[in-house]
Amino acid sequence: MEYAPLVALYQLLEDRRREPGSSGLAGPDWNARLAALRALREGTLPGDRAALAGALLDPERRDVRQVAVVTSPDRLAGLVAEAVRLGERVLLFGDPARVPAGLLAVDAALRPVGPRWEEELRVLRRDLVILEQWPGDLAALEAAEAELARRENAAVEQERRLKSELESLEAGREQAAAAVTQAVEAREAVAAAEREAAQEAARRLEAFTEAKDVAETAARQAAAAASAAGEAARRMSEVEQRIGDLRTEAASVQQAQGDLGERLERARAQLPAVAEEAERVGRLAAEAEALRHATYYRLAGAESSLAAERKRQNLAQRLHLAPGRPQLSELRAVVASRRLEAEQALARASELNEARQRAEGERAGLTAFLEQGGRELEAAQEAQRRLTEELPRLEAELEPVRAEHERQAALSAEAAAEAARAAEPADRARTEGMAAEERLSAARAALAEADTAIAAAKEHETALDGRLAETRAALEQHEPVAARAVEEARRDLESARETVERHRREIDAFLGGLDEQVWRERASARHELLTAAPQEAAQVVCAGPDALPPGEYDVLFVDAAETVTDGDFLLGAVRTRRQVLVGTPGGGTPPAATALRDLLNALHALAGMDGTGDLTAGAAAELDRLRTSGLWEGHYAERHAKIIRRLSGLGLDPVEALERAVAERLETGFYRRCLDAVS
Repeated sequence: MEYAPLVALYQLLEDRRREPGSSGLAGPDWNARLAALRALREGTLPGDRAALAGALLDPERRDVRQVAVVTSPDRLAGLVAEAVRLGERVLLFGDPARVPAGLLAVDAALRPVGPRWEEELRVLRRDLVILEQWPGDLAALEAAEAELARRENAAVEQERRLKSELESLEAGREQAAAAVTQAVEAREAVAAAEREAAQEAARRLEAFTEAKDVAETAARQAAAAASAAGEAARRMSEVEQRIGDLRTEAASVQQAQGDLGERLERARAQLPAVAEEAERVGRLAAEAEALRHATYYRLAGAESSLAAERKRQNLAQRLHLAPGRPQLSELRAVVASRRLEAEQALARASELNEARQRAEGERAGLTAFLEQGGRELEAAQEAQRRLTEELPRLEAELEPVRAEHERQAALSAEAAAEAARAAEPADRARTEGMAAEERLSAARAALAEADTAIAAAKEHETALDGRLAETRAALEQHEPVAARAVEEARRDLESARETVERHRREIDAFLGGLDEQVWRERASARHELLTAAPQEAAQVVCAGPDALPPGEYDVLFVDAAETVTDGDFLLGAVRTRRQVLVGTPGGGTPPAATALRDLLNALHALAGMDGTGDLTAGAAAELDRLRTSGLWEGHYAERHAKIIRRLSGLGLDPVEALERAVAERLETGFYRRCLDAVS
């Protein structure tokens, strides 16, 4: 009974949010709050229903183990941390920033918040990396040991190799000096042969130049004749191509003319039937439109009679406390019948209007096609006439063009034969000149090879001198370099041993005696849980009353509880075993329910109830809105009457009970009532 007025207020607030034409006003979900009240009364709760209901109705007798009140907001972080330490799953109505940094928390969308997620993932990844690197660490230690042995052996082998190389280079230096002397003698013989080849090539070049001039003159004459023959062939091909194109176009025009004629005949045959159908559908549509208007006016008359009959009812009949007049039921039946007739007439009129538009569209399409098709047929006939005149003219033009092509082709053949005869002496001279040039090139190449051989021999001699000096210097420097390399290998070996020992201690620490494979499976499962299912890994879920993720929790913490109403609190309380309200005694309060008071006073006044007193300006404006918009009769009257009857049946004064519910349950939070009870 205590919450009956609050249930009524939630119903009225949800009705206001869903007024016709409002498209669902933004704001709290009052239906969810009604569901929470029902769960408190008869549902299955995680916690003690009797203790929760008793605390809400009688804060002075509340069980602090079930519903606790904290007056210091600074204690919130410590209380949340303690609840998590005890293994409880926490639901927090408040800012995620209030959650201690060491806890795993998610927001209302179940997204991770806070640094703890990344810290735990970083530690998991670091330990997994150490395990993955362990075989590599052992391999690095073995490699360092092998490298030390290799460098010690390499130092001995390098000293032996340098001494052997020094002996070999000294012998090679003597051979290089002899090779330089031999290369100089060979170059003198090659230079004499190159001079003879140059003189022979000059004579052959002069003979080739004279023969080439004669052949080029004949070739230019042959090219001119061939160009004239090609131009004649191109002209003949153009005329033949044009004749073929005109014949193809004439056949295409004739085919299109036949197809268009057949389509025009079919359209002329269809047009009378289509026009007759359009006129018939138009007549039916006009009759259906007239019937729609008649049924509409009959419906309006019946609704006016029903409204007049409703006005003649007294207050008791309006509140359904006394039987209504029998005429009212009859008029309602008449209105329902008239409405059905009007809806059927409207549907029939709409259907026939659509059919009429389709028929008119088909008739207009056929008419337009007949007009356009006639013009296209005339154009096709004109094209046929033009092509018939053009073909004979082009066929007559082809004969002289073909004769000119044959004459030019004969002249081109004669010129080509003359050019071939003139080219034979030039070809012979060119072959002889090329042979002379090849001999000259071979002689010059041999001379260049001789110069290269001399340079290479001298370069080799110089290189051997350099290598001798380098080998002697390398032999002198070998001992300190080898000592440093061996010492560096010893240091690398010691570093590898230290790394293996350090990683062994770290692995023993995080394995904690577990088998490595078991630890890996647990670490992988934990990583998967943290990344793929944060809502299951979370220790704290941060949300608001109207954005609760699904599930049940062990404890609800309400931050800034002084501003939270019973309905907001219950949305989380019915999902938790115990609740903790954290607030500031001198803090704010829930917002004033001015708009709800105006709505209640306006509804009471419209229902003709006593005890409403003088209406405020806001209530008067709300009354005028409900009356002029028809919302009172169409949306609120019946619901308001049921609420009044239910509250009266519980022995309550409806006006006083609703006013008290607004003041105590919507404008005063549960936190404040708890403080008032113990003060």
